[in-house]
Amino acid sequence: MKKDTYVDTGTPGIKQNVITKKYVVSLDFGRQLRMNKKTGRMEMKQIKTTRTVSTMKEAKAIQGKNNALKKTRRTTGITRRIAFDQVLDEYTEYYKSTWSDSYMMQKQSQAKRMKAYFSDRDVRNIDTLDIEKFFAWCKESQLGFEHPLSNNSVQKIRTHLKDFWRYMKKNQNRYGITENVVLDADYGEVQVFKGNILNAEQVNYMLQFAINYEADYSVWSMIGFTVLTGMRRGELCGIKWRNIDFENRLIDVEYQRCQISTGSIEKVPKRGNDAGHTREERKQRYAALPDILVQMLDHIKAQQEEYLQRSVKPDDYIYMTKENLVRGYLPHPGKVSRRFSEFLNRVNKARGKDGLEPLPYVRLHDMRHTFISLCLNGGVNRFQVSANCGHTYSGEDNNTTVSTYWHDDGNRSEIIGLINQIIQVNIE
Repeated sequence: MKKDTYVDTGTPGIKQNVITKKYVVSLDFGRQLRMNKKTGRMEMKQIKTTRTVSTMKEAKAIQGKNNALKKTRRTTGITRRIAFDQVLDEYTEYYKSTWSDSYMMQKQSQAKRMKAYFSDRDVRNIDTLDIEKFFAWCKESQLGFEHPLSNNSVQKIRTHLKDFWRYMKKNQNRYGITENVVLDADYGEVQVFKGNILNAEQVNYMLQFAINYEADYSVWSMIGFTVLTGMRRGELCGIKWRNIDFENRLIDVEYQRCQISTGSIEKVPKRGNDAGHTREERKQRYAALPDILVQMLDHIKAQQEEYLQRSVKPDDYIYMTKENLVRGYLPHPGKVSRRFSEFLNRVNKARGKDGLEPLPYVRLHDMRHTFISLCLNGGVNRFQVSANCGHTYSGEDNNTTVSTYWHDDGNRSEIIGLINQIIQVNIE
């Protein structure tokens, strides 16, 4: 068989077949990652091919498109570096539909630091030592990042990076990542955060400030349910009017409301079993309802009815801001803590004007710590405090009699008596 003969067209990479008169374009795709079938490993190989077209115009168009693609492609692992910042954006875009709003905000904040440090470095050239240097960089004040991160915050960034590298390893044909370099990176010792508590004088000041100056009574419910009953944030968001037993001075902690990517859901309280057949299995419990909280709830109810222009219903939530009530949507549980921090700043400004020391830094969850500490230091029965707060009692008295035969009778009289004695605020 006669071999085809080609002639030069004067354009590099394009030649013409003398017999068929068609044009053959030589295409160089550069170095690409390909699986070596003999070794089973990914290796860089030069990839070339040809295409046959009818006209010179088509040949030049194909060649120009290929050359442009080689110059602009950054994340395919073919001709140029696989840029960290661009792959991180691809990873975020791929997973963001599964993240809640608050989780997405956390990821974006972490990604900002990652991009500032790694920029457009080739991810294939980043090793474990580079990751450890990045962790050390995060723990120092940097331009644009004035506040150094604690080991606990760096641990969260490590989790983000670990998931990011796992994503690239899963798509190794595209990114060329064959191992997770983050797994062995040392980020330092994690420090256990110890919460602060407020004393009785500070609690009274905070409550009186809320009553005197907070026009939106949802702040009253945020402070009242946490520091006067020891509720968790999710339980605060899950309390409805039907859960309030004014006659017996009890609150039925039936559900908590948690945030998910598509909105919020109701769940049984923390560590509870949704499939449980009894209140004990579901961790549902009764919390004390002190006198001052009863008075606060009367005002909260009146304000909600004013905003709603109707009577509150048993299934209406109690913790609802004015905007939530007017626009008809539920508050974001993740934003309650931030709202508490903003309230605490206002309280400390007022204390400064009054010549008082500012309150110590406390989280919303520290109000639960404060409530439990006030009760135990005030001599309230430990079993009653544990039952009120949804804890399984453990201690030196946790023997068979306690763990097997003791049952909570719902009595919260000691707690109510102590809180009524400690809290001295005025509601007009």
